[in-house]
Amino acid sequence: MNILYILQQSIYNNNGKWLTGDSNIQMMRGVLRELIKKTDWNFYVLIADIKDFANIKSYKEIFEHKRVHFIPYDFPINAFLLRQNFNVNSFDSLFKKLPKIDIVWNNISEISRNIKTFLKYYVGRDIKLITCCYWLDTPMIKGQEKIDKTVSYDWRQFDGFECSDLVVFTCKSTLKAFIKNAKRKFNNNFINKILKKSTIWDFGYSIKELNENKTKNKFTKKTIMFLNRLSDINYTHHKEFIVAVNKLSKKREDFNVVFTNPSMKIKFEDLEKNVRNIYLYSTNSLTRKKYIELLWRGCISVHLYTKELYGGCASREAIECNNIIITPKVYEYRRILGEDYDFYISPGSNNEYKNLYKVLSKALDRYDDFIISDYFKNIKERNRESSFEYISNIVKSDIEKLYE
Repeated sequence: MNILYILQQSIYNNNGKWLTGDSNIQMMRGVLRELIKKTDWNFYVLIADIKDFANIKSYKEIFEHKRVHFIPYDFPINAFLLRQNFNVNSFDSLFKKLPKIDIVWNNISEISRNIKTFLKYYVGRDIKLITCCYWLDTPMIKGQEKIDKTVSYDWRQFDGFECSDLVVFTCKSTLKAFIKNAKRKFNNNFINKILKKSTIWDFGYSIKELNENKTKNKFTKKTIMFLNRLSDINYTHHKEFIVAVNKLSKKREDFNVVFTNPSMKIKFEDLEKNVRNIYLYSTNSLTRKKYIELLWRGCISVHLYTKELYGGCASREAIECNNIIITPKVYEYRRILGEDYDFYISPGSNNEYKNLYKVLSKALDRYDDFIISDYFKNIKERNRESSFEYISNIVKSDIEKLYE
């Protein structure tokens, strides 16, 4: 079987260059590693041209296997415009160079109708279309819109789902949000048709990869990590995190603060000026190995998403690497961490996270005992349901059913 995998990229720096710290790239890498072991399938990955990346010189630095082929494509270096971009002539030229494709696995849900039309009227044979959505827009739910409502994604996401053979959601929370949003905008008959062909691929991390790169060398001081991207729109609430650690540093000095800053939109020099107790682990984009070593060396990882119902891959990775993670008690965080978790924080009416510094202090005090507790062992068991090792079996089964 030959599968065309259309990557959805979203992390780029201030110089207009893509970065491989993108979770979409890491999800692709992780699931293909497992599917290569379990199938004889060939993958053709549509990805930005290597010249448009800031931190790699070859696709081999992402993944190398004889059955995984990276195909350069002219993606606009803009996460918003990429979701609206489809040049039928460019796509046709690309398609003619590929071997006979059996499945298109599309991760840009907004262009699925374009792809379906191309397959039907240009190619003219039955090629199954899988549509995955990793950034679901639900503007009909108060506070959950991803972008300005005048250009909401949900119309085109719904359209992409409706024309696909298999629809993939990231977790139960996003599926529930899709239903809630759709019922306020779309006909129930169309919603039910989508639900009948829907599945959940709860991608997160590779257990094997994290443990292959495990290190026992902890930092001298307990280290609090902020692993998510930083940006002017404060999507991940890094500004509230900075307020909290600065407040905590006035009461105790026994900790460090590390930012991975994957998009590099905020300068490390500015972070150094504004964050007390900061430790500059690296001022460059992290390699995968160095990132994993950081996870094992850290103790606490803070994740403040409230619109990202999945919660992000970094939180799953941090749990596997024996970190206490600090989150609001919502969505998939709540499912994995449990009802009685001691390190939840309250966003407050304006996401001000007023009690964050107190919870950070409690996590520093209790770290050593908590990570060897039965409660934490149960968290890790639930978390492993997001591993590529676990989910790849579901992916394999779902894809095989398309041609039964």
